[in-house]
Amino acid sequence: MYPLFESIKVENGVMVNLEWHQERLDRSRKQLFKTSAELNLATSLKVPEQHAKGVVKCRVSYGMEIGQVEYSEYTKKPVKSLQQVDCAPFDYGVKYQDRTRLEALYQLRGPSDEILITHRGLLTDTSYSNVTLYDGAHWYTPEKPLLEGTQRAKLLASGLLKPVKIHISNIGDFQKLVLINAMLEFDPESYIEIGNIKLWK
Repeated sequence: MYPLFESIKVENGVMVNLEWHQERLDRSRKQLFKTSAELNLATSLKVPEQHAKGVVKCRVSYGMEIGQVEYSEYTKKPVKSLQQVDCAPFDYGVKYQDRTRLEALYQLRGPSDEILITHRGLLTDTSYSNVTLYDGAHWYTPEKPLLEGTQRAKLLASGLLKPVKIHISNIGDFQKLVLINAMLEFDPESYIEIGNIKLWK
C-alpha cells in the first residue's frame, strides 16, 4: 500500500534537508503514480517531544498518501572496508520499501563491512549510501547511482561535488572515499582508505 519511504534526519527536533526530501517525494510520486497532488512533508510531520533532542531517524512510508511514520534513535554504522560487487542493472531509481536485491548483494560482502556496487565496472553506490571520492583536488560522485540521494543532491547543488563516470579500474586515482546519505552528512575526515576496497574477482 505504501511502496516508498524517506529516511529523514532529525537533529534537536529539526528535520534536516527537508526540502530535498520533498523534492524526491514529489518526483517519485509523479513517476510512479502520475500525480502532482500536494503531499507536504513540512505540514504533515510533527516531531514528538520525546524525540526532540539529539539525532533521531524519521522513517516515512508513503504512496499516494503518507502512511506510517516511525522515529528511532540513530547509531552510525562503522564502515572501514568495502567489497566491490558487480551486478546487472536493476530499478531502484526511487526509494522503494522492497530492498530485496540490495539485501542479496549485501550478503556478498564477505569479511568487508559493506559493499561497493558497480554496473559493468562503473561505480554506483553502497547498499545504503551514495559515495564521494577525493583525488587530492576535487570531490566527485558517480554520475549514475542506483538512487539519487538527498545529501548527494544538496552537495551537487552547492557545487562541492562533480558527477562523473568512475570505473573501478580507476579507483587508484583517488585518495579516499566518503559515504553520504540522509543520516550521514558529508565529512571529509570520516573516510574509507582506497586500499580497503576489495575488488570483485
